[in-house]
Amino acid sequence: MKRLLAICALCLSATAAQAAGLAYTTDTGLLKNRAVVLLDVRPLAQCERSSVEGAKCLPAEDLLGPHGSLPDFRQIMWLFGTEGLAGGESVLVLGNRPERRDFVAGLLYLAGQREVRVMRRPLEAVLKTDGVATARGQRRSQIADPIYQAAPRDGLIVFRSELRRALASANPPRLLDGRPADAYAGRRIEAARGGHIPGAESFPYASLRNGSAVLPPAKAFAGAVVYAAGPESGIAYFARLQAGLDANVQVYIGGWREWAAHTALPADDVTYAGPSRVTLKLSNNPPERWPTILLALVAALGGGMLAAGTVLLTRRSHSWS
Repeated sequence: MKRLLAICALCLSATAAQAAGLAYTTDTGLLKNRAVVLLDVRPLAQCERSSVEGAKCLPAEDLLGPHGSLPDFRQIMWLFGTEGLAGGESVLVLGNRPERRDFVAGLLYLAGQREVRVMRRPLEAVLKTDGVATARGQRRSQIADPIYQAAPRDGLIVFRSELRRALASANPPRLLDGRPADAYAGRRIEAARGGHIPGAESFPYASLRNGSAVLPPAKAFAGAVVYAAGPESGIAYFARLQAGLDANVQVYIGGWREWAAHTALPADDVTYAGPSRVTLKLSNNPPERWPTILLALVAALGGGMLAAGTVLLTRRSHSWS
């Protein structure tokens, strides 16, 4: 009987841990819990200079490819292995910039990490808290040991082709655009074109920060697909909704940059960047000397043509004689 109760308790605790897979915290007591893996997502130089004692350095930029693209998930999982993660640990993400913290936490969660918590307070403030021990952050290994074995939560990820089919169906999903309002409306262009995916609602990431107006309940977002400018901001947006509101949403990781690059795909409020202006700069002459410079150029050109004509006539006169 005792054994059965122990098994049931273990199952319940595992279920609870899975349910709390991604959440925010302000509990600095977790920093002293050796069962929790501390990940500092600031740039490597800052992490190695000073971090929470026992923290491992995982710069957010290490998880991004050229131009902010997202590497293959196999590469991401290999990199998590170099941090000593196998997927079953409890992880606490630390950093200064909210979007970077949310991005790394969201990516860990999508990759299948059992429990991910995000420290709401900036790390620079945490380091000044009484009782928090500091030390140099630990650089990750060059070898993945152990091998990351968590099963990705791929049901939370929507690809471009899937989103296109879903939007064309009889019951399209609710679509939330996490970019700033001017980017949503096409006034700011940060991709091949401006605008937004047809049917998307503007619900900026910034509006989810502390101190914002009263937000809708989590059930209002159930089944929605969210996106932002690209992978980093899109995954951060997803994590903010999941951890902050416990909203059951999916994420289109490619975001507006990927959608806008495929010009055959429809868009609302479409805008295009105008031709770029070319500014000519001749040395460092002040503007008022431009007339003089132009006259000198014209005079030089006219003098050259006159000289060439004189030489030509002189040669012809010699040939006639």
